[in-house]
Amino acid sequence: MRLGEGRVYLSRALGGFNPAYLGAGPGCESLRYGVESFLPEETDQVLKLVRTYRPTGRVSIRRIGSFVNDVFLVDVSGEKFVVKRYTNWISLKWVTLSLYGLGSVRFSISGRRRMEAEYAFNYLLSKRGLKVPAILGADLRSRSILFSYIPGDGLSSLLGRIAQTGQIGQREATAARNAGVLMSNAHGLEAALGDTKPENFIIDRSGGATLVDLEQARENGDYGWDVAEFLYYSGHYWLPINEALVDYVDSFINGYLEVGPARILRKAASPKYVRVFSVWTPPNILLNIRKRLHDA
Repeated sequence: MRLGEGRVYLSRALGGFNPAYLGAGPGCESLRYGVESFLPEETDQVLKLVRTYRPTGRVSIRRIGSFVNDVFLVDVSGEKFVVKRYTNWISLKWVTLSLYGLGSVRFSISGRRRMEAEYAFNYLLSKRGLKVPAILGADLRSRSILFSYIPGDGLSSLLGRIAQTGQIGQREATAARNAGVLMSNAHGLEAALGDTKPENFIIDRSGGATLVDLEQARENGDYGWDVAEFLYYSGHYWLPINEALVDYVDSFINGYLEVGPARILRKAASPKYVRVFSVWTPPNILLNIRKRLHDA
């Protein structure tokens, strides 16, 4: 199946009323409804989309937030979902990265473009058996998609601990390897993922990895950027180099090489990518990761 099929499916589905998952934290807004009337406009849009999939049941909607989009955790009588609404304003995050990474990477800032990319690439990857959330509904008018809820921990939440202790557990090593396998499989389908920060990989108890953000994905895009962002951004959790970092990087590299070519890893060692992450990640960490990629 080609990417175009996903786009055709999107246009057909959105002829009528057809996420990324983020962990909820302090300060989240929570609204619970028994009588569905007099709701705030944005919450009303979420509720209408949810009701196309679950017409009945008591609904709880919690804003779990995002700097770029509005993300809501929805509970319908104990069953969880995620709704992602693609805002139409120009995000400072993407503008900043686009300017700083000039010549290295391009980011889409249009809400509609990001929604279309997420829908199309999610459809493509899921049809090929890659682990992504299921799309359960969508509404083009409000630029919203209803996703299945993915339980687990963001990979980023695991990295701080192993960086501090200097020891990597079986779950974390397996997660890094599975992230590498998932990424290389996507590249084999000509899908560049675009935003591969570790927080966009949800890890289950056994180390299985699910990718939950495809809004920056592109057909035949920059595969080297995907690898670079995943590893160089992961590196900002470390200050001194320790065995946990080495094992983490090697686990990802070994997973990627199970399916993908070494030339993509070596491309990720390019100085143009290193420059982008020099504002977050210590230079000694960047150089260590770059060497391991170059030698892959």
